[in-house]
Amino acid sequence: MNNLIIQYIHGNRHIIEIGKLITIALFALLSFFTTIYFLYFSPYAGFRFVYVFIPHLYLIPIILLALWYPKSGVKLVMVILASLFVFWVLANIFGYTFPPLFVILYTGIDLAAFVVFLLYVKDQRLVEAVILDLLERSTDIEDKNRNNVGNIKGDFDVIISALNSHDENIREEAISALSSLNDERTIFPLIRTLQDESPYIRRCAVEALGKTHSPKAIKPLIEKLGDDDRYVRESAAEVLGHLGNISIPEMIKHISNPDWRIRMGIAISFRLSPDLPDTDIIIRMLSDESVYVRREVVKTLGRIGDSRIMPYLIQATNDPDSGVKIRAIRAVKKIGTSKEIQQVLMRCMNDPDNAVRIFVKEG
Repeated sequence: MNNLIIQYIHGNRHIIEIGKLITIALFALLSFFTTIYFLYFSPYAGFRFVYVFIPHLYLIPIILLALWYPKSGVKLVMVILASLFVFWVLANIFGYTFPPLFVILYTGIDLAAFVVFLLYVKDQRLVEAVILDLLERSTDIEDKNRNNVGNIKGDFDVIISALNSHDENIREEAISALSSLNDERTIFPLIRTLQDESPYIRRCAVEALGKTHSPKAIKPLIEKLGDDDRYVRESAAEVLGHLGNISIPEMIKHISNPDWRIRMGIAISFRLSPDLPDTDIIIRMLSDESVYVRREVVKTLGRIGDSRIMPYLIQATNDPDSGVKIRAIRAVKKIGTSKEIQQVLMRCMNDPDNAVRIFVKEG
């Protein structure tokens, strides 16, 4: 019986996807028309107090969206904000004037509990995959594990082929399978997967390559510091940083890379690395044309905590960018002498940038 259910789900993925979208759309429309009805068309004036409960209705399609598509974090945030904005606009049109913050606070408990749940399901498989897993656990687990180990060892080509699947979940499973193998052959397939159309898959490939500790992966990982997706860039910087001396020599070659995102990622990786490069290399990056690179370089220098870099941090408090100045002031306060700190704070209290003056006064 379990096998029949599993086969049905696998064989009808497209129908299930359409059904999920229709379900979300129906609940969204139901919430919308319920809002209109109770705020305007309802003949029962006494029931208009229910407007305070209407935001809860919008949580239904939002929760379904998050459960079924947990990897679409940005889209989910946009949906939440859009639904709250639409409700606020409609309420004002129909004579219910209250600040939009009221709606957010009123549904705060629901949203807080929901966010906690999202932290649990983040980056996990879709809900039906969880159901499949629960069904499969009812079979003989010991035999299943023995078979899986045999398949992984014997079907390397099948796993590689799965990397080209149109199904993102299958590609994710293939990366996970490759990551569990201690096999040199996995490196180049994972490097190719760094070009996957899905940012999530690219991020999985970055993390899997980091586990190989292979020098062959360093240059492709550095290129991913310039990926279009922010989370891929962050993962690449973290992985390169944790690789330490394995990655530092190659990263040094790219500190003048034309892409400022790569230069910024290198500065972040230096900060995360247990094996810092020569301090002079990081100091040279303080003159980078990109404010984003200079901000990260100042933070990295602050982490070093060496008094010999103080002249450069003090110089950075005169940077044209307020973000660089503030980070430099923070670093000076962390590792400078009392005299150095006092001199910097006194000068920056009269800084032409208002954000810097506020930071100094409040700090």
